[in-house]
Amino acid sequence: MLNIENRCCFTGHRPDKAPFPFDPQNEQYRKIVSRLVTAVAKMINEGCTVFYTGMARGFDILAAEQVLAFKLKRPDIKLIAALPFDGVERSWKGEWHERFCSVIRECDEVVTVCDGYHNGAFQQRNEYMVDRCRHVIAFFDGSNGGTANTVKYANLHCRHVLNIYDTDPIESERIDFSAYFRILPPEKE
Repeated sequence: MLNIENRCCFTGHRPDKAPFPFDPQNEQYRKIVSRLVTAVAKMINEGCTVFYTGMARGFDILAAEQVLAFKLKRPDIKLIAALPFDGVERSWKGEWHERFCSVIRECDEVVTVCDGYHNGAFQQRNEYMVDRCRHVIAFFDGSNGGTANTVKYANLHCRHVLNIYDTDPIESERIDFSAYFRILPPEKE
């Protein structure tokens, strides 16, 4: 049986569904990145060493990039990409496609959950991750959609959900992790 206690996954909005631009110049974006870094650090300090990302544009990729930054100092940390189906990124252009490819190259494992696209493929991927993790870091504004479904599923299965959207639930525990902080996407090689 899989030990889920040291595992964490991410769920959150895509850039087109986020209530503010995913832009390092935007103050709300910078605040979310800061909360994300602190949340990942908190999970690591509590013993999490395996992180799952669904690799969707937006929060999933941003979260994966932060885990990879921590991994530079903590090689025992593992990042697993859970793709809903092979080729999910094929229609993406520009920055998000480049960031997707960069993260995939650095993942410890890539899992393809479904044989191909179908209406429930993304939710099936989300449930796959939640089923394998005790902790979920969410960027969830309360709106309907895939993130809402994933948070609901996690709550129904008694997972610990840490939502960094509108409050910083770990403010009192904030530590300086600037050495790990990656607000901008990695430079092109």
